[in-house]
Formats: sequence, C-alpha cells, structure tokens
Amino acid sequence: MIEEDYHVHCLNSPDSREPLEEICEGAVQAGIREIMVTDHYEMFRDSVKHEPYRREYLDTCARTVRECGERFRGRVYVGLGIELGQWHLQPEAAARVVRDYDFDYVIGSFHKMDDVDLKFFDYRELDTKKLLRRYLEELLLIAGQGDFDCMAHLDLIKRYAGEQGVAIRAEDEEELVREILRTLAARGKGLEINTSGLRQAVKETFPSPAILRWYREAGGDIVTVGSDAHRRQDVGAGFKEAGELLLSLGFRYVSHFRQRRPTQQKIE
Repeated sequence: MIEEDYHVHCLNSPDSREPLEEICEGAVQAGIREIMVTDHYEMFRDSVKHEPYRREYLDTCARTVRECGERFRGRVYVGLGIELGQWHLQPEAAARVVRDYDFDYVIGSFHKMDDVDLKFFDYRELDTKKLLRRYLEELLLIAGQGDFDCMAHLDLIKRYAGEQGVAIRAEDEEELVREILRTLAARGKGLEINTSGLRQAVKETFPSPAILRWYREAGGDIVTVGSDAHRRQDVGAGFKEAGELLLSLGFRYVSHFRQRRPTQQKIE
C-alpha cells in the first residue's frame, strides 16, 4: 500500500474550507503515515493586479504545518509543501518563494491561461485542438525552467472539458507530451500521479496510464502519488488503484521527500 499522500490542501488554500487538523485526522483514518501540505501559490501575467509574493500567506501556511506536525507527531508526518502554479510567468518571484522557505516538497503545476482558471473556460465554444496545444506548450516552459520537484496533474485540462461533455486527450499531441516528459526526466524532475480524477467525471488518474508509460520510456523514475484532497474524507483516496497502475507499468518505487531530497520507497 502507498502510505504517503503528496498533494493535500487545507483551509489556508483559497479553494479549501478544511482545517489542517481535519486533514491530518483523515490521513490517520485512511492509514496514511505521511502527507505533504501543498497549498496553492499562483503566478500571474498581470503582476500589478496580482501581487506575486505574499509573505504573510506563506508564513501562515508554514506555521499551520509546524503546529500540526507537533500535534500529530508519531501518527503522521506533516510536511511543508507548496503547489506553485504558472512558474514560467513570474520565475523570479517563484524562485524567491522557494528560496525563502524550508519546503520539503515543491509541486509545479498549471491552472490558468491568460490569468483565467481552466475551470471557467467554455470548452464547447473553443477550438480544443489549439487550446490543448497551447496548454502543453506552456507546460513545456514550466518543465524546462521551474525549480520544482514533481509536475502535478499533467493532463488536468481533460477534467474541466470532461465536466462539460467535451473530450480533450493530451495523448493526441503525443510528440509534444513526450517532449515534456523527456525534459522532466533529463532535469531529474518527477511526475505526480494525481488520483482526484478517479473521483471525477473522467474516472482516470492525472496523467493517464499512457502518459505515465511514456514518462517511464523517457527514463523518468521519480513518481509521487497525491489525492489532491481538499476534504478529510479524500485523503489517500484511490491509492490502491494508483499502486496497481504503477506496478502494471513497471514502476517499483514511489518517491518521498525531506528538504526537497527524494528517496525511493518500494511499492508493496
């Protein structure tokens, strides 16, 4: 069983209402012995409207993790992580965030195009082929420059399109996806298996099994598993399926991090 959940959010994150204490209790109940609290920190094109460096928010995140780490000592390790969105838009600001805090783990992700969250697009009215290509081109920029540890939910765009009855498959741009994966592998960056898709309309992990296989073919061997839980009941959800999927593709280990240094943990 995989016992490390490397993508959870709590009340500090703008899209969660769950206190971290509840997330930790959910981890204990689910048999998870280690979590990374990866609350959102987004970068924007409009750096005037959206201040990219808010120390008070990061201080609150770090303090909450530290306090819960003490409270749950011996039951679950509570690691300080962060989910940095759109690193490529404000790389200097993103680098300061990572440099100034003692993170165990840093996720690189992509949620917004032109400062609009992917969930707010009307996919029924868009040229989805062009949209997918642009999405992947921006992911390639992140893959090539961000100082993160793992890239999260690589084909996330399929979630929001799927919720509107529109199918978008990153695999349709195979060479571009493979270029992203080759870039990650060459830089020693990992890939997250995000199980939240199993709870959503797509009924599939992010990324898909095909993309995970391509990552392995590119020489990638750093993988983490994250539930993307925003509620206590979702911590560790889908981990049995994720473990079986990884083993079926030839992965024998998941990675866990301390002070951003990975070690390999055998999948039992």
